[in-house]
Amino acid sequence: MKDETRGPEVPMTDTAGGDGAEDQAREHGLRPGAAAAGSGGIRRGPENAAGSGEVGRGGEVRPRSEDADGSGVPPVLPELDVEELHDRWQRAVAETENQRKRYERRLEEVCLAERDRVSEAWLPVVDHLELALQHAAADPEAIIAGVEGVCRQAYAVLARLGYQRIAAVGEPFDPALHEAAQVRQEPQTAPGTVVQVLRAGYGSDRGLLRPATVAVQAGPDEREARS
Repeated sequence: MKDETRGPEVPMTDTAGGDGAEDQAREHGLRPGAAAAGSGGIRRGPENAAGSGEVGRGGEVRPRSEDADGSGVPPVLPELDVEELHDRWQRAVAETENQRKRYERRLEEVCLAERDRVSEAWLPVVDHLELALQHAAADPEAIIAGVEGVCRQAYAVLARLGYQRIAAVGEPFDPALHEAAQVRQEPQTAPGTVVQVLRAGYGSDRGLLRPATVAVQAGPDEREARS
């Protein structure tokens, strides 16, 4: 006896794809999805399910980290407090302005302290010049010796401040250190040699304070032009 409670059997044909099974299911009044499941249709593997979530080791699909609730929508960041940001900005601006004023005051203090240090270094030179003037009428030779001593003292002050004197005679003319004011003809002197220092120059490790004004030995062309 046949079981009348069972529905009509659906003959399935072996097709290459799932479209044939779905067409047969429609002819017999079945849902295409059921037919596909019964006919060994294509199952959704982990590689297809990965588009909607993260696939675990066992093949289960978990929601992505950016949509932990499974809705597919990234979490919404909390709204920023505009008043708090404005207050922070005002505090940063005020702190920057206060820092600038502190640096300006500090720079002014350093400049004043350096000026006092340089002035104090020159005070002994001024004192000795005043003493030399007080004894000017007593002994002229002593005055000359005193002025020479004061001059050496002034050189020493400049050296302590970091400035060396540039006043060497007999050196080759160097445009980086010398400024030629005269051209002379001296016997037995190589052309381009400094023969006299008209005004000494001074320089330091930072650079040239002022060049030395010098007289330079004439070259062969200048000698011929003068002769």
